[in-house]
Order: sequence, then structure tokens, then C-alpha cells
Amino acid sequence: MVAIEKAHEEGAKRQAAHDGSIASIKYLKSGSDSNTASSSAQADVDFDARACFRSGLFDEIDALTSEFANAEPYKHCCISPFCDEQLLQGVRREMLERLHFTQKETDIFKYHQSGDLANLDGLPEAEKRQLPSLQRLRDAIYSQEFRDFVSKVTGCGPLSGSRTDMSTNRYKQRDHLLLHDDVIGDRRVSYIIYLPDPEINEGKGWTPEDGGHLELYPRESNDSWAPAVNPTRRLPPRWNQIVFFTVLPGQSHHSVEEVAGLDKERLSIQGWFHFPQPGEPGYSPDQMSQLWSDGAVSTLSQIEAKRQRETGIAGDAFTPYPETDVIDSDENIKLSDEDIAVLSNYMNPDYLTQKVMAQVAEKFADDSHIQLGEFINKDLAGKLKTALKVVDAHDGMDGTRIPPHGTGERGRWHAFGPPVIRRYMRLDGPLMANAVGKGEDEASKQSIAEAENVATNILAAIRDELFASAAYARWLSGITTLAILGHRGMARRFRCGLDYTLGTPDGTTSTTLDSVLCFVDQPEVWADGVVGGYECYVDGGGDEASNDGSVYRLTEDESILLTTPAAWNTLNIAMREPGVVKFVKYVSASAPGSRWDISSEYQVPASADDDDNDDDDDE
Repeated sequence: MVAIEKAHEEGAKRQAAHDGSIASIKYLKSGSDSNTASSSAQADVDFDARACFRSGLFDEIDALTSEFANAEPYKHCCISPFCDEQLLQGVRREMLERLHFTQKETDIFKYHQSGDLANLDGLPEAEKRQLPSLQRLRDAIYSQEFRDFVSKVTGCGPLSGSRTDMSTNRYKQRDHLLLHDDVIGDRRVSYIIYLPDPEINEGKGWTPEDGGHLELYPRESNDSWAPAVNPTRRLPPRWNQIVFFTVLPGQSHHSVEEVAGLDKERLSIQGWFHFPQPGEPGYSPDQMSQLWSDGAVSTLSQIEAKRQRETGIAGDAFTPYPETDVIDSDENIKLSDEDIAVLSNYMNPDYLTQKVMAQVAEKFADDSHIQLGEFINKDLAGKLKTALKVVDAHDGMDGTRIPPHGTGERGRWHAFGPPVIRRYMRLDGPLMANAVGKGEDEASKQSIAEAENVATNILAAIRDELFASAAYARWLSGITTLAILGHRGMARRFRCGLDYTLGTPDGTTSTTLDSVLCFVDQPEVWADGVVGGYECYVDGGGDEASNDGSVYRLTEDESILLTTPAAWNTLNIAMREPGVVKFVKYVSASAPGSRWDISSEYQVPASADDDDNDDDDDE
């Protein structure tokens, strides 16, 4: 039997894909006229950086410094307007008419991006003349005057003038960027310049219903470096606005909310100021120690390791089966009458016959994964479907808007994080920091109580009485020919417009058997993956997350091993080797409801390959 293996022995190297870099002509749309613009600002010896900004901006340092120091949930500054209006109009025009944008998508983001504007200097002169406003803005942003301005407002110290790092982004409907802290390399200050259509919504600007807000997250507590499960500040993308903040590990957590408005585009320039480079004023060999002071967690991998030790990436520790119920591998295993009695309370009876079990076993032996539709019996599935639709309708999960953070956090359902790794609702999960619900009154809670109780009780029973039973372990062993040693699992709700998991290594060193039972309304809408919610297995690469690759995860085609779309009443079983990671793609606000599932993992004996991997780790 061949398990779900790594696509390549060495694995694809992780990349900081969010940064983007692109060469020469790919910046420009084909057919662009190269003789329509004047010489670049770079060549202008009389370049006046201050003239590129709003009049009086540099006289407001004291007020902006105070604003920055007192901002919550962490220090940041928001300036609007900040740029010369005519210059920014020219920048927007060049972005839309001249630049080439490439769609990018991984587990953590989906958007359209140009290349690194630092590469403008490497373009042929004819091409550079097509982007005079962009080059002028870039040179102004990295000028000594503006760097000194940012340094004084933030108190961050000297900033590099030789290291430019900025790119243009277009967020269209369903585009998003999930939570991260921007800690890559020697970044010191992060900034975003907003250039949405000034006439959007008849000149009234971006609305909450349009999405696309910058979301800022506090820490769980003063003693924790993990972000709280929900943001506490949302900044709309306003024309001619800049937002900047210092990049600090475990603190500068932020995300870009999904763009939900039809025909709306969130146009922006994202960039970073870096620590001084060798030879520049202010450079110090130990300058990066500023980021790691006071015992700060320096990389996402360290945050993940801490959280994994506390809660486990997939839930709690494995619960072993009693010795009397140890499930040995047996290709000819037969279910007892007692087993069938337990399983038939929940499962489609067709899956309990020897003929169907043999067919399933043969398919699994060939592929190491299998998808079984109509898994729960019709009576139970019908009751569950009715209840779930009522709950989703009550919470506004209808594909027309982004629900508020806190939606559905009531009763036995709690938001589960940290969102640097995952966010979803977990049945009977721990109450996490900042997971306080959206403030529903008692009347609203009572109106949904009956349907929610039905759905909750059914999902809890499937989790506890079916998937945790020795009878199910014997059935699972019969179709996989694997001995089952222990189990763990949880019932989850992925709310549209809010929830996801990221492809994070869970530290396991042995093969695991995954069993995920999924429920979604209108499965035909979910089938192509456009609204997200699919579960994806990827080659984790086998390397520890480095500082330069700790935030953004790569899911290139060659690293994708298996993708299972969200479906109704469908069980997905897969054998997962060490080094293979999985994630549930962010569920778009345009999805017709939540993705509900019961995700279980089963411990199986270490294989010879697992032992070899352990030996390699010891070297």
C-alpha cells in the first residue's frame, strides 16, 4: 500500500510568496506605448521629495507621534490625506493602465500582485518612462526626508535608503490575506498606501459591507505572544491614506478582510522599510536584537510550537483504546452484531455490508484515500440538514455579506485559534481570549436555541458515540487493514467570511489516519473550490520554518498531494505521512453557508518508513 507521500524527496522550498518579484517587461501590459511619458524622477537631480506629499504633513510630527504611541491594539499611525493628490491620481492611472498583475493564491492569501517596484531601476529607459508617477512616489517614500519622518513618528531608529521593498496589489471579490505579523528578514516598518476608486459608492467611500478592511489583532494577554482570536480594530481602505506600524514578532498581527462587494477593487501599495544595511548610517551588527528583546517569540514556528505543546494542532492528545478493544490489522475482519448495532445508529447501512466494505478496502489500498458519500443514515442526516440551515440563516451565513466577528459564539460553540494557525468554531472547545460573541440578546439566542440544540446534539453524538467507539475503529481497520491504537477529534464550524486553517506542521513523527465527515449546503457550489472550504494535503517540505519563510506558505501545484472539496454528508479518509500538512481553505463570504465537519485522527503503528524518518531526525 502506498500512503499519501511527499511529492518530492527534498520538497519544494518555502517562499515568501507575498513579497513578489518580477523582471523587466512583465511589469507592463503588452502593447503599452513607450513614448508617452517624461523622464523618471530618479534622473531628476532637482527631485523634491516633500512636494510629493500633502502640504503641511511634515509639520504634524508631534501630533502623529502621540497618535502612534497611543494607538490600539498596538502602535500604528493612519494618515489621510498624505500624498499630493495629482501625483496619486497619476499612480492609480499607471497601476491600472500599465502594470501587469498576476493572481496568487495559497492557504493564507488570494489576490493579484505586480512585481517588486525596486526593480523599476532595472527596466529599459523606454519602459521606465511609462511609469513616471510610480517611480516618483517610490523615490519620495524612500527619500531621506520621509524616512526621517517615519523614524521620528514611530521611534524605530534609522531606516535603510538603499533597500526598497514595495509592490502593488489588487484585491477583487473573494480576495483576502489572512493573519500574519510581517516578520520576514530585517523588516522594520510596514506600510500600506490605499488607492481605491475615489468615486466608489457615489463618492461616499468604502463601506463595511464591501469588506477589504485592514484588521488589527491584540495579543491574547500581556503574558502571551499569540494573537487573540478576533480583531479589535478595522480600518477601511480610504483614498489617499497611508497606514504604517513597526514590525514586531508576536505583536504586529494583522489581516486583510475579504473583498465582498461586487465590482469593487481594493487597490493598494504594500511595502516595508528595512533596518539599515551594511555601510549605511545607523547600521549595527546587532540591530536585529531589537526585535527579539524581552524574550519575544522571534518566528511563527516558535509561536506554533508553543501552541502545539499546549493544545495540539488537531485537538487534544490521542486517547488510547482499552487493551480489551485494541484494534489489530486484519484484512478479513468481520463486524460483530454488537458493532453493527452501534454503527447502524449513525451510519448508512450499506457501508456495514461485507460486500461494500471489501470494495471500499480495495479502493483505499490503491489510493490511500477514499471519499464516501451519504455516510450518515438518511433519518439522522435529514434532521441535521434542517437544523444546520436554520442556524446558518439565523447567523446571516447566506453568501451575501461578511458576518461580524463573534457571530455564532454562543452556548457550547467557541471560536478556536490562535488565528496565526487557525480560526473556526469548536464544539465544547476552550473559551479563548477575545472570543466573546457579537453581543446577541437573550431573545435572539432563544429564537435559535431549539435548532442549535438539535444540530449540536447530533454532531456531539457522532463525535463521541460513533467516531470515538471501538466499533468504528474496527470498521476503519477493516477497510484500511491498519491497526488502530488511539483517537482524537472535534466537531467544527467554519463560518463563511471568517474561518480557516493554515498548512502548519503538527510535529507528528508517525503516520496518521484522518477521518473527516463534512456537511455543507448546496454542495454543487463548493465543488470547484471557488468559495473555499476544501481540505488540501500538501508536501510540507520537511524543513523547519525559517524566519524568511515563517509567515507565508507555498502551495504550488507540484506540492499539492490531495484536495477534497466540501460536500454534504461525505466522509473523507486519508492516510497521512509525517511531513505532509493539511489545511481547510478560508471559506469565502460568498459561500452559501458554513462548512460543518467532524475531524478525527487515528493513531496507527509506526511503519518502517516512520522509523527511518525518526533516525534521520536524530542525525
